[in-house]
Amino acid sequence: MWVHRRRGGPLGLLLLGGQIMNVGVYNIPPVTLTLIAAQVVIYIKLIEHVLQYFPSANAVCISTYLLYYHSQWKRLFLSPFYHADDMHLYFNMVSLLWKGMMLEKMFRSTYFAFLVAVFTVATGMVYVILSMLMDGLMDDHRYSTSCAIGFSGVLFAMKVLTTHYTPSGLHYAFGFIPVPSRWIYWVELILISMVYPNASFIGHLSGILVGLLYVHGPLKLMMDSILLPGPSRTQTTTYYYRQQYTPRTINVSFNNAQHSSDGQGMSEDEQIARATENSLRDTGQTSQSQTSQSRTSQSGLYPDLEELRQRRLNRYN
Repeated sequence: MWVHRRRGGPLGLLLLGGQIMNVGVYNIPPVTLTLIAAQVVIYIKLIEHVLQYFPSANAVCISTYLLYYHSQWKRLFLSPFYHADDMHLYFNMVSLLWKGMMLEKMFRSTYFAFLVAVFTVATGMVYVILSMLMDGLMDDHRYSTSCAIGFSGVLFAMKVLTTHYTPSGLHYAFGFIPVPSRWIYWVELILISMVYPNASFIGHLSGILVGLLYVHGPLKLMMDSILLPGPSRTQTTTYYYRQQYTPRTINVSFNNAQHSSDGQGMSEDEQIARATENSLRDTGQTSQSQTSQSRTSQSGLYPDLEELRQRRLNRYN
């Protein structure tokens, strides 16, 4: 979530398009792909009918003042899907891409859609409650009137789930700061607030708390009483990378509350980097094998010198 600011240019959209092409549209599960496409459409205002629901950031942003005191509850559903600028959209959608691919394949599409809907509402409700508490404790009305937008609160809730269902080990915040997996979302919460002043600390904290309510609290039991997640299964996923034009296939197994893959214990960025390295290594090995085979086949075109001498002896004898 971000405090409302000026919208930017098309760079984020171009980068997002490149990421989607690297993965391959057909490799993205349907609910994840639909969520990404919908938020892009909302950002670029592509469909006229959508504009009446998302006319501006001020019309959809969420705050305690607007929800609790003015009962504008529709903002709970609208604010997560509106983004401040192109880079805000890009970072959120890339994060959704990788988290969604894991969780949707694990839970199946129907339950994942249910999960996103519940997390969207729950994150907004926790945001309102926390803002109200901070307003009272700090005697600062800015907590109640601060208006936030963006999908990152829901993404932090998903981050708790992806960390929980990934084997424990070291993860890397921002790709280079080693952090034990159980602390990764807390460290990212602090670092993002330090690096991006416009980021909503309370919005991100709300997402973490909702995720913890799911993995350690009653939220999962309540949701599972309404709709059960899909059964465990083994999914073969093909990822595409810009460096190679051939697919890299990774076998990913899901067994209830366990997630195993080629990159066990690693964060999403590390898994992407590892898969890219494997792809490049495999290509190098293939190239060496082809070169060796080519040399062998070329040498087979001409007889050995010793063989020529033997043929001459046989001829005269």
